[in-house]
Amino acid sequence: MCPVVTLPSLVVTAALIVAGGLACQSVDAQVSRQPELRPPPTPSFVQPVVIVEPVRLTRVEQWLTAVLHHEPGTTDASAQQAASWSGQDLRTLWIDLSVLVRLMRTPGMSAFNVQSEPYPKPTTIRYSPSHLNRMRALACVAAGTAQSPACSALGALRDLDPDLLELAVRTSDARLDDADNFILRRGALLHADVAMLLPNASADPLGLSGAAAADNFRVTIADGRQTQLRREGFHWDVGRGLLAYVRPRDSERPAPGRDEMVRQWYVATAAWMQDRGDYDTAHLARARELFPADLDILFLSGCLHETFASPPVQSVVQGAVLPTGITLAVGPEGRELRQAESYFRRSLQLNPAHPEARVRLGHVLARLNRHADAARELREAVASTDDDLLRYYASMFLGATAEALQLYDEAQAAFERAAAHYPTAQSPRLALSELARRRGDRGGALREMQRVFALPVSQFERYDPWWNYDKAQARNIGDLLARLRRPFLEGAGR
Repeated sequence: MCPVVTLPSLVVTAALIVAGGLACQSVDAQVSRQPELRPPPTPSFVQPVVIVEPVRLTRVEQWLTAVLHHEPGTTDASAQQAASWSGQDLRTLWIDLSVLVRLMRTPGMSAFNVQSEPYPKPTTIRYSPSHLNRMRALACVAAGTAQSPACSALGALRDLDPDLLELAVRTSDARLDDADNFILRRGALLHADVAMLLPNASADPLGLSGAAAADNFRVTIADGRQTQLRREGFHWDVGRGLLAYVRPRDSERPAPGRDEMVRQWYVATAAWMQDRGDYDTAHLARARELFPADLDILFLSGCLHETFASPPVQSVVQGAVLPTGITLAVGPEGRELRQAESYFRRSLQLNPAHPEARVRLGHVLARLNRHADAARELREAVASTDDDLLRYYASMFLGATAEALQLYDEAQAAFERAAAHYPTAQSPRLALSELARRRGDRGGALREMQRVFALPVSQFERYDPWWNYDKAQARNIGDLLARLRRPFLEGAGR
């Protein structure tokens, strides 16, 4: 799952994953820093100053065109173009997009302070008069106000290529229903698609230079061992940053926490991360900041910390080899389990009839050696759902915790119930064999092992949900992404 990494002067977040109940496949750890989205305070120091070069305005135009033409859920030419931009390209693009949004909403602005890396303080962004007028014109296009008197006075439609003219029409139409959020929503979908569908986009070999603190890092682990550390792209950060500016039609200020599409974006992308074993603590932290009482986000947060507490992740934390100044901020096992418990309990407060949260709460309590509490939760979970997968997990965990309580008959019944749900799964048979051995039944232990040996050789034929416990919470990822993208597909209005 996702650790947090601390650099000398800032805190960034990392991501780790574990696969498959007892078996670890691969674990990714991502370090990312969310761009500053709030207006910076007036500084009392000499600010860095950046003079914007013409190539940056060209990239803003390219970005607007890519957002217009990108079909969500595909690796089309627009996604490929965004994927070709380096991490440095994306950082400077984000600065200019921040300016673009400010001009969309306050066209008369002429001075801009933006939080940018590698500087820890706000940076003054300066455009030449002609470049600033061009940015204002692009802001008119992006906001859907190109034909307003103020934008007409700028000549906003002058010298626009056909793509930008088309975008001006699209954003103007969308403004009737969705204020000026068209470009923000579609931009976030574009960058999420690059991050999900082109995962090596903008990735560079690790090189801790002067701008290292601005980069995203990923620690890859397998079988409880660290295997790689490299820099990653900036696409999730740009997506989060864009959605931070979403505002309702009845508000002059951004209020993304009131927006259903923003909520769906965070839920779907966080679920995708957990399905792929690519956790990012900054992602869910921002989601909780916007939606502190959302059932799905709290549940996924609990799953993240449940994985952080797993032996493969804890093993990597203890033995990670990282450059000076970088530490994985995954907490000790007990702390991670307690955080998971808190999120699962909050999920159940919002919806007591959430059997999956109850199953995972029972698992966490058992890991904390609170077996009596765990057994109560797991018994209720078994009784409250008819979902075979959840009953399988609940029965496996109940069998283990009943065994710890020396309730051997209940443990045997639970493991046999799990085996009945998935007859080709080996884990219940292994558990029954160990239980028989513990009870002194050598013959019973051997019989269960013989049943394991008699299972089909192919893993496809002997599927065991135990192998995928770490990502079972995201098994509806296809539906989540389809629901998120559907309003933005060609021919679908918003």
